[in-house]
Amino acid sequence: MRETVVIPSCHRPELLALCLLALSGAPDCPEVHIYADTAAKIDEIEYVRDQYFPTATIFHAKPHISAPSGCWNILNSIKEGAKWADAVYIVEEDVRIYPETFFEWHRSRPEAASCGRRMLTHPNFPYYTNPGSLLRRPLLDALLPHIRDEYFADTVAYCEENFPPADWTSTLDDGLIRRVLTQAGLDWHIPEKAVCAHQGFRSYGKLDIFMNEGTDVEERIGRFLQLCEFIPNATDPRFKRYAADFEPFSPSKSPQKM
Repeated sequence: MRETVVIPSCHRPELLALCLLALSGAPDCPEVHIYADTAAKIDEIEYVRDQYFPTATIFHAKPHISAPSGCWNILNSIKEGAKWADAVYIVEEDVRIYPETFFEWHRSRPEAASCGRRMLTHPNFPYYTNPGSLLRRPLLDALLPHIRDEYFADTVAYCEENFPPADWTSTLDDGLIRRVLTQAGLDWHIPEKAVCAHQGFRSYGKLDIFMNEGTDVEERIGRFLQLCEFIPNATDPRFKRYAADFEPFSPSKSPQKM
């Protein structure tokens, strides 16, 4: 079975660099495609690609219909990846995989989808979630017809018209895939122990304590790594409140750049 890794990316090349670094340390990593959204700074994406995963291919989206969050780019990266492979890994730019276990664990699963980690904000609910997941051909075939402008124009109305009511509210990329899985009667699986970490917390780059500006990408990588070390043990209550969705990554498991 041919596999590919798709990385939806836009404005956080410092996170993309760490994502690529982790992938570079994984044995038997499939072909990697970086899908840069329209507004992405291609020169910075090319820089981190060249430094951290030189064989990755970059695709740059043309102007497209407006859609909430990164929904358009995430779903269209899946759609494009499905042209190359029957198994598509979604490793968003703010995801760092554990190289020793990520691909091995996914390949051991038979379900239509396998998730790399449980949602930190809903730890007691086994919801399908995109970051670090693998979508196989049965799910891809059911999902692809829905990745179209009619959906992006009004995700809420589209989901209400095409799917039965659901017990979750999101109608964006993860929510659409959950609806497709349920409607098609397809299974998914979540590991007991995460095989990746989702680190793009909501307040990154928005609150003063989480700002990471500057023209030098390597400096921004260093600043983000400092935040990663500081957040789990921070005493300032703002860290817990505004970085509640941050998932620590164990440095002992991350590969070293040569």
